[in-house]
Amino acid sequence: MATIFCHCDKRSIFMRTKKFLSLLLSAAMAFSLLTATAFAAAPAEEENGFFDFLLGKKYTYLYAALTWDEYWANEKVYAAGSTAASAQLDSHEELDLGAFDAVSRATVNHGLHRGSFQSTAVIYAKDGSTYTVSHWSDDGKTIYLADGTTVGWNRGTITKADGSTVQMDHYEVLGTKYVPVRVATSDLADFCSKYTVVENGGQLVGGYSEKNLTAYTLTAAVDKNTNGLKYATKSGDGYTFSAAHTGTGSGVAEAAQKAADGLTVNLRSGSDVGSFGEFIRVDLNGNYGELGSRMQSVVWTYYGNDSTYTHAKASYGTKFAADNWMHKSMGIQLGLSDSARCQLPEGTDGTGYWTITIRALGYADTVVKFQTTAENLAKHELASDADRAALQAVVATAQSKAKAAYTADSYANLETELAESVELLSRETLYKAAALEQVTHLTDAVQNLKAA
Repeated sequence: MATIFCHCDKRSIFMRTKKFLSLLLSAAMAFSLLTATAFAAAPAEEENGFFDFLLGKKYTYLYAALTWDEYWANEKVYAAGSTAASAQLDSHEELDLGAFDAVSRATVNHGLHRGSFQSTAVIYAKDGSTYTVSHWSDDGKTIYLADGTTVGWNRGTITKADGSTVQMDHYEVLGTKYVPVRVATSDLADFCSKYTVVENGGQLVGGYSEKNLTAYTLTAAVDKNTNGLKYATKSGDGYTFSAAHTGTGSGVAEAAQKAADGLTVNLRSGSDVGSFGEFIRVDLNGNYGELGSRMQSVVWTYYGNDSTYTHAKASYGTKFAADNWMHKSMGIQLGLSDSARCQLPEGTDGTGYWTITIRALGYADTVVKFQTTAENLAKHELASDADRAALQAVVATAQSKAKAAYTADSYANLETELAESVELLSRETLYKAAALEQVTHLTDAVQNLKAA
């Protein structure tokens, strides 16, 4: 067998090797550039599984408290992300005509308890101290604060840990306190320094039980499938948040996602519209208690005359205490105000086809469809003398009830409704819908007094 030897030029081998390595390096650089470009160009709301794996990107899932403007910023709603305020009073004489700014209230009678179910509520005292509410005791006399401490409460009087007292000046509802969020693990420490968070395994606590409303204590379990999940992206010194994702997970440990059932829809009409400043109102009654207690966000979508609900003309985000409310016995009360966060499309008047989408902790999205006519739009009529007299008559009945004859809880509810009724009657401008609504509320409080 002949042996063949190849006598190759050493310089030629070196040059070919150098060329190969150069090509290999160029390819690697091109791939690296391609990877970085693709990753950077990909929207924040994408999982980017391949590139995340390639770059070693990892995520942490948790709950975070977001302000209204942060929550709505990348949702497809009117005035998304705007914090524009309005100095104009609505027909309920409240400053609710801004965009996604904080909801401010000076009353000690309503809102604080229910505002703590799913919203971030902050109490401002007259001495300058502030109290961020986590939840309330069952009797409503103790406030559990976000920092783990407690203060006493009695109709606007705050008792501090040292026994000293101070009066509430006002409170604000800032946003939603348990929004499921995905954040890059590398940003976790920074994110937690800027936001109030509950990590998986931590407790979700809200409100207190009040007739149909139910307090809750749950365990957080957020993952990539949690309904309503938002993706946090670091932007300078802060963060932006994607639109909420529709998912199949509950975000609650050892609990499947729930579906709302047993609801009845009450589309308000005539003089029953406008009591809280809204121009359209829908109440959800029936089996609404848990859904109301866990309600986080509400979107109204307007389709005009499109009965197929195919082509939306506009969508509107809302704020708890300004547009949304849950009542202990009268249902989830949903409204839209003619405001900076809700302007009807040109050439429309609000009549036609609508949907309401409710997102709630642990629930699949609840969608309600309905059609409005001119009868469902608020007229904002002024109360007549007869309307004032009707409310005054119920006030007189309530004032005749002896406190000692009834249980503390039932009489406290009467006092709350009575105080609001007296305040309404003191107004020079009182709207018919507000007067009629308060007659209903105060009458309900009288009828639900329980003998001691």
